[in-house]
Amino acid sequence: MSLIKDLQFSLRQLRKAKVFAVVAVVTLALGIGCNTAIFSVFSSVLLRPLPFSDPDRLVIVSERATNFPMLSASWLNLKDWKAQSTSFEEFGATRVVTMALTGSGQPEQIPGQMISGNLLHMLGVNTVAGRPISAVDDRPASPAVALLGYGLWQRRFGGAESVLGQTITLDRQTYTVVGLLPQGFALLQQSPDFVVAMGPWASKLPEDRSWHPGINAIARLKPAVSLNQARAEMSAIAKRLYVQHATDNIAIDAVVNPMQAQLVSEVKPALTMLMGAVIFVLLIAVGNIANLMLTRATARRREIALRMSLGASDWTIVQQLIVEGLVLSLMGAVVGVALAYLLMPSLLHAAGGVLPPGAEVHLDARVLLFTVMLSICAGVFFGIAPASHIRMRDLRMVLNETERAGSGKHTRLLRDGLVVSEISLALLLLMGAGLFVRSLSRLSAVNLGFSDDHLLVADLPVPPAGTVPAEAHRNMDFYENTLRELRTLPGVRFAAASSFLPVSGRGSVIHFNIRGRPPRNPSEYVMANYRVASSEYFQALQIPLLAGRWIEDSDRETAPPVVVINQAMAKTYFGNESPLGKKMQLGAVPDDSTPWMMVVGVVGNVKQSLVTDMPTEMYVPYRQANEVLPVQTMSVVMRTEVDPRELIPDLRETVRRTNPAQPVVRIRTMEENVAQNFSQPQFRALLLLIFAGLALVIAAVGVYGVMAYSTAQRSGEIAIRMALGCSVERIFTLVLRDGLRLTLIGVGIGTALSIVLGHWLKSLLFGVSPTDAVTLLGAIVVVMAAGMAATLLPARRASLVQIASTMREN
Repeated sequence: MSLIKDLQFSLRQLRKAKVFAVVAVVTLALGIGCNTAIFSVFSSVLLRPLPFSDPDRLVIVSERATNFPMLSASWLNLKDWKAQSTSFEEFGATRVVTMALTGSGQPEQIPGQMISGNLLHMLGVNTVAGRPISAVDDRPASPAVALLGYGLWQRRFGGAESVLGQTITLDRQTYTVVGLLPQGFALLQQSPDFVVAMGPWASKLPEDRSWHPGINAIARLKPAVSLNQARAEMSAIAKRLYVQHATDNIAIDAVVNPMQAQLVSEVKPALTMLMGAVIFVLLIAVGNIANLMLTRATARRREIALRMSLGASDWTIVQQLIVEGLVLSLMGAVVGVALAYLLMPSLLHAAGGVLPPGAEVHLDARVLLFTVMLSICAGVFFGIAPASHIRMRDLRMVLNETERAGSGKHTRLLRDGLVVSEISLALLLLMGAGLFVRSLSRLSAVNLGFSDDHLLVADLPVPPAGTVPAEAHRNMDFYENTLRELRTLPGVRFAAASSFLPVSGRGSVIHFNIRGRPPRNPSEYVMANYRVASSEYFQALQIPLLAGRWIEDSDRETAPPVVVINQAMAKTYFGNESPLGKKMQLGAVPDDSTPWMMVVGVVGNVKQSLVTDMPTEMYVPYRQANEVLPVQTMSVVMRTEVDPRELIPDLRETVRRTNPAQPVVRIRTMEENVAQNFSQPQFRALLLLIFAGLALVIAAVGVYGVMAYSTAQRSGEIAIRMALGCSVERIFTLVLRDGLRLTLIGVGIGTALSIVLGHWLKSLLFGVSPTDAVTLLGAIVVVMAAGMAATLLPARRASLVQIASTMREN
């Protein structure tokens, strides 16, 4: 009953102080709204358990090589892991693929996965109709069967279960549909349109443990086995296999990580940083409202003293203040959740490709519980902060107003401490935002090694070769014919193709050896980036030729094998000696069955990823490359004399004429392709700038509130000073100095915090030190300017005090 009375009394008090209530609710709503929005992303991506049975016991097992901290599994090593390990109930495997769906309707390149026959059972995934892929389907000679993803089933087959038993054509191979996957099924952050058995494909892999075709090993820990025990066992097995198969096994160790942790490892640092940033914003908002509550408590000293004189206990007063704080905080929470709901679409749009594919972000029960807990903690703090005002030793003095509603030393220290904390956190956020903006600027100024203007690019998956040996070259004929046609289009200067486009973060790495310099042992094996390319590729991208010649149309299957290397590779492996005319061979050690390639050209270095150094790299003519290692993927690049987008219809029509069943995937300009690499740093910088700006405004309001209140409390003292001859300028300076003192203390603490916490941001920055002096100085100047601006108005009001009237009042 008393709580209801406290609630009614609090609502009446807030109704009387409408300005205070509105300011407090809006300030808190901004802090809680930001926290709710970011926590919804944080929760959906990092905290939501995987939708599989017992997800905490699922792990991903990868390999580690000398120059690669994490590699997909070798098929042969995976089979030995299954046979030799005792830490796991089961070992499964999956491989992300894309295939061309042809037959009825337009040809379409769709995402899918190859899986081991036991994987769905191990994950606890059931089909909505039909049957799952089983161990029988995983045998080398088993009939080709497929499961349809829910999206493809609805999109292409109208959701009809009659599709079961029908056949579909993927990469020119016929598969019988035996089952339908449930809605929302996702594996390795991909929602596949189809799933096929891995066994028939894996049985055709070369007997080479250095071959890593993207197989992801997934295992389930036994209930009594810890993660550390599994890691120790797998490390021992990997090292044993490395010794036993030294000629072709590059895996020196095995890496065992929880499946959930590994899938979110790339986005976790950024989301954790953003979560910390919005918590700082909320702390600043809470500090500001606590200061407002202190001001109200000071102004209400007579009311509180009167209630205590009538018998109210300390706890009764504290309880009422806490209830008032909870009312404010819950009102702020309601408005904050509404604000988060409204901002969520814009937040997800700004995130773009930053979030993992398939991440479902929404305000669920976990997010709402988080918001409620935040608001309760904030409300309790609002009530406790001014509690010192109830411990009044002489109620008579307060009731007789012999103590002019002034605040004691303890209260002044608390108010000043809250403001200093706000300034410190605001500086910390501003420093972080400045670092990310500087990092983004450095990133955008990176020399790519090629010109990205007037380029149209598209992915054209390699058409599968026919089963007849005479058709082995037809998939490469498609590219040759397509490029020949594209070069005749008006407005096209060059048309070329490559296995991987620059600045895509994708590519292949391969062992090679140089004639006359065979490695003496596995520690001397060398690797380089490996790309296949057509003629005109370097001209299209305007990659400079430094020595020798380009790849030409005459570099075909029947011509002597050649290779073009980049400047980094020439310098690393040939030093000051000219590499032209030297012979290289794919493979870690010399092998008479593999052709020797002559180095015929040296080209400039090209950035394959914005955040990595220029790699050693080789380019092999695509028709010659297909003879040694079948080409798996190709992208077309066209340099145009007109707006590249004007040629999109011509590109589609040319491909259709060359091969009506060939899908064209992701047509875009090279500038758009490069811009995709900026999405994550842009997202971080944008949000941090917003949060830092919000924090700075709230902190400035806090400084203003403290200085305005302090000036009002000292009005009598200021009037006496002026009556004794103190100038207006000196009064103005006196108040300004007090505000500057608080700001400087906050800046000092914030600077120390930014230096201490800066190393946590190091992995997210590019080309900028986490203690960058220019950024720190800029942040200090902005915070100092905000603090000074917030003090100017109270200082001006103090200098305009009317001496006579003020002295009469005091």
